[in-house]
Amino acid sequence: MTECVDNPAERLHALLIEFCRVGRDLGPNQGNWTAWAKALSPEDSVVTVGDAEFFRRLADAKDLPGRVRQAISLVVPDVQHREYLLEPLGGVDAGFQASITPSNNIAQVWQHFSDSGDTARSAAIYSLQGCAGELRRAQVEAGLTEAEGRELTALINDLTEAVIASELDEADKQFLLSRLNEMLAAVQQSRLRGRYPVEASFDAAQGALLRRPNLLRRMMDARFVEPVLTFFTRVNAVLVLAGQTQQLTQETVRAIERSISG
Repeated sequence: MTECVDNPAERLHALLIEFCRVGRDLGPNQGNWTAWAKALSPEDSVVTVGDAEFFRRLADAKDLPGRVRQAISLVVPDVQHREYLLEPLGGVDAGFQASITPSNNIAQVWQHFSDSGDTARSAAIYSLQGCAGELRRAQVEAGLTEAEGRELTALINDLTEAVIASELDEADKQFLLSRLNEMLAAVQQSRLRGRYPVEASFDAAQGALLRRPNLLRRMMDARFVEPVLTFFTRVNAVLVLAGQTQQLTQETVRAIERSISG
């Protein structure tokens, strides 16, 4: 199993450990921005306190607890376990809030999530280690690119509007809208869960249609087969290599034709 495409818990865990290490080196009475500037500076990309890049990186770091919560909500179904993992993050939020004020020293940030910078005794850091493990176990492959995600989302939204405006009866509309909603959820989670659930959701939707020849006939009567074929053609163009798109589209068309005629 590979690492997560985006593991915000892993990133936040490493950042807080580095902030505590730097803070111990500088001393607890040093200004917190000095410690953040060092913690947020890889060897090949150093930032200076107060410059634009410093504020951008600190703002990105401040967003990480929220991203951890969102990611864990997707992969940890048990409510009690999820709350156990996420409850200590309140201290991290408070620490980042204290970091907004440059006059606050390192100790005034530490007090919210790590007593005297002791990472071994920090409930928040321990919890983030558990969150990172949950996200690693959930991830199996690379996700969609941002451009692919935007394009697929637009295609799904366009077909959703077309379904609602079509002359299909309500039961058929609800069936199609449910499939589209499943596809949209897979696309929205792809950065965390990878491409496979996205591909599986589109394949499942095609299969569901092919198993319902009566629905396909009603779609043909309502002149709605063509918009669906166009949708799957464009989806295939996003998800597969360009040289395979025409073959897959032709196979889909033939399968639908066989289903209707059968």
